[in-house]
Amino acid sequence: KLMKKHLEQVEGLVKTLQSQKHEHSRHLQILQAMLYLEEFNKAVEYIEGLAENSLMVGEGMLLLGHPALSALLNSRKKYAEEKAIDFAFSIKCDLTEINIKPWDLCSLTGNLLDNAFEAVLLNRGKKQVALEIKKEKGFYVIYVYNNGPLIAPEEREKIFAPGYTTKDSLARGYGLYLLQKMVEGYEGKIEVVSAEKTTFTVYLPCAR
Repeated sequence: KLMKKHLEQVEGLVKTLQSQKHEHSRHLQILQAMLYLEEFNKAVEYIEGLAENSLMVGEGMLLLGHPALSALLNSRKKYAEEKAIDFAFSIKCDLTEINIKPWDLCSLTGNLLDNAFEAVLLNRGKKQVALEIKKEKGFYVIYVYNNGPLIAPEEREKIFAPGYTTKDSLARGYGLYLLQKMVEGYEGKIEVVSAEKTTFTVYLPCAR
């Protein structure tokens, strides 16, 4: 079900890109005609209008060099806007060679973000979630921050245990346990710090 969900998100992204490609071709034809007719000032005005519109498209649909992750983060961005959550993300490295299957990367990132969103929705004030991915000392490092209620020290010892949950549901309590097992399967590790804010950090070794 998770893979199907991510494939649907990727399909939506592809459809959006195809639509933009069609628009791009149409704009080139119009500019070609303007230049042929020597309507240079109008061509410059048209290009400036396109450039301004392109910035708006970039803010709405962000491409990150990893189609599956792009689809995931754009969908989460839309969800955050609907819930009045200040959600920011930054990809500071090339992900084309990251040593994890796309569906596992989306499962890992999506679950951490969903937990973060769930936490900040308990806030009465500002709700902030952030994601950062970068390369550090032979690892791809994924940081997920949130300013929701802090995790007590005694709980931080238990949150990766199978079945442990603070929610009143028998179906909960296995998400972080399964994520930890997935990360360990890639010879990585996952850590949590909860002081002024809560940060989940995942370390995935670069391919040798």
